[in-house]
Amino acid sequence: MAKSAAEQFTKLQEKLASSLRTLPAIIGEEVVNFSLLSFEQEAWSGNNQEVWPKRKNPNKWGKPDETDRALLVKSGKLKRSIRVTRIVNNTVWVGAGGVDIPYARVHNYGFRGRVDQNVREHTRTNKKTGGKINVKAFERVINQNIPKRQFIGAEADSPYLKARLRRMSAAEIRKIFK
Repeated sequence: MAKSAAEQFTKLQEKLASSLRTLPAIIGEEVVNFSLLSFEQEAWSGNNQEVWPKRKNPNKWGKPDETDRALLVKSGKLKRSIRVTRIVNNTVWVGAGGVDIPYARVHNYGFRGRVDQNVREHTRTNKKTGGKINVKAFERVINQNIPKRQFIGAEADSPYLKARLRRMSAAEIRKIFK
């Protein structure tokens, strides 16, 4: 027996409602994937491709050279912290960091300013004599200049992300009518 037009319409309406309920979570995951792509490209795809500034030569301070390591990835903690943080009604929040990663905001927006540092008591090796030197705990003020390396942003910040979300949303809605 064939279904009536009213039954078909009701079934289609239920599919659409179900799809619209799951769409925010799908959009959130798409934004997370777009942000993770920034780490791979080492650039933000905003109005144009904003390539991240390269890191300064660490050998200047006698540190080992880390030029083979990707920018903003040492332990991977920052990259792994990008996730959907909240979904309320039809609004999705995607965030990075949190309490355990306070440097996420600094790297995403950049920072230039003075920072107070508390240095703990430690032991140093004298380069000339090779002897050990005990250093007492102290405070210092340093000037920091951390360049902007944006990896996450709103849909309005990136026409590429906006187009990607439109295509993905349209594809999800088209699935209903098949």
